[in-house]
Amino acid sequence: MFHKKRKTGVPQNNEESTPAGSGNVSEDKGSGKTRKKHRGKILAVLAAAAVIVSGLTVWYSVSGNQGIRKSQKLAKKIGEPLEKAVSSAGVELTGSSDFEYINELCTFTSLAESDRQTHVYNVSLPEWTIYCSENSFGKLESVTYCDFRTLSSNINGEKKRSAIDVSAITPGSSSSDVDAVLKMKPYQIVYAGTTTSKKYRYYYMNKQSGAVKAYIITVIFGEDGKVNSPAVVESSNFILDVLRVESD
Repeated sequence: MFHKKRKTGVPQNNEESTPAGSGNVSEDKGSGKTRKKHRGKILAVLAAAAVIVSGLTVWYSVSGNQGIRKSQKLAKKIGEPLEKAVSSAGVELTGSSDFEYINELCTFTSLAESDRQTHVYNVSLPEWTIYCSENSFGKLESVTYCDFRTLSSNINGEKKRSAIDVSAITPGSSSSDVDAVLKMKPYQIVYAGTTTSKKYRYYYMNKQSGAVKAYIITVIFGEDGKVNSPAVVESSNFILDVLRVESD
């Protein structure tokens, strides 16, 4: 419906004919609803992301724990005939891996490996592998667990801000004490006799030179589950190994 304009010598101001503030009410309501919708979408995306991250964390933990549990079961059978040890531990072993590099990493009698894959320096590997070796009497001698996922982000291991001080890891330290100092997962665990050896790989960037400093930390636990010797730190630089020049 259109209203007839009053005839007057002064041009009529349309803004004055509208009550103050009434022209923005519908716009404010509309923009408010739009903002609520945007907030709702953002919250929904964040919630979905949280669920995905949580799921991946659980999946990573479950997959890794499965390999550790199997290696621990086999480690308890060290000293028994290999076939008996494998049977009583309830772990299926095979004589070789479908992954070429796995067969060349070390000397072993048989192995078990994850059915999931990861990549280390563009090489496909199982997420974890358990190597078993027997002695000349056919008895299970050692069990080695390797978690290749710890090297998937960087072949040098986990990135740290600076060098790790291992002086607090001394004979008598517990596993939780070691975890508190290192704050990372071992990439290799070796069960042999009454000792358990854990190796950790990490690296950091030298702030002054920009060079990568990479190290391997070895911690050995005794039969009582306590550290039985000071932690050993070895330099391990993948780039230097690749670029090393052999002299005649």
